[in-house]
Amino acid sequence: MSIIQTAAASSGSAIVDPTFQAIRFSERPPEILGSYQYAITSGALTTVAAGGLVYSFRFNPSTTTNLLMIRRVEIGFATTTAFGTAQSLQYSMQIARSFTAVDSGGTSGAFTQANTGKLRTSMPTSQMSLTGSNIQIATTAAMSAGTRTLDTQPIAYLAGASTAIGTALTSAPIYQHQSGDYPLILAYQEGFIINNVQTMGATGVINLTVNVEWMELSATSGNVIAY
Repeated sequence: MSIIQTAAASSGSAIVDPTFQAIRFSERPPEILGSYQYAITSGALTTVAAGGLVYSFRFNPSTTTNLLMIRRVEIGFATTTAFGTAQSLQYSMQIARSFTAVDSGGTSGAFTQANTGKLRTSMPTSQMSLTGSNIQIATTAAMSAGTRTLDTQPIAYLAGASTAIGTALTSAPIYQHQSGDYPLILAYQEGFIINNVQTMGATGVINLTVNVEWMELSATSGNVIAY
């Protein structure tokens, strides 16, 4: 019977436990260009129709070989003016491909500070700061679509309810990558949008918040072969 030898961590070889003959490993983030997170809130959002566009995320990196891995998308809202009756507030998330022109009519995220969104200071400035990349949320009404091809079906839904002024949905994930699962990878000029699913009733006003966490990678690196 062959005997598996242990290896030093510095050798680059796998380490095998000498007692149980099991490979030792530790979970770490993938090797990446950088990791980022950005939160944005709407204006006084009201009377948005079913299918109304309320959030847009477009990736337009400096090189077509860069990729963006979505780690988590969270949505929350707070009711600032009560609806006439209890209101279901539902949102859908759809992938946008061939996203060649940005959506419009909302408030765009600002990357004016060099460290905006970085989860570590030494990381490079996010490619989402470049011209053409865009994070945008509705102001008081639905936004207008740019040029993109949406997948027919959403990849996720999230629902909440507003019963009175002050009702809030604490930020909850509409999408979240789990360890071991294949993540959502965006390539050059791809992105995703969030739509309002059910028409908002009259009089009601909310502030919508969307928080996105992502990692940026290079497709030319062997470190992203798993993706």
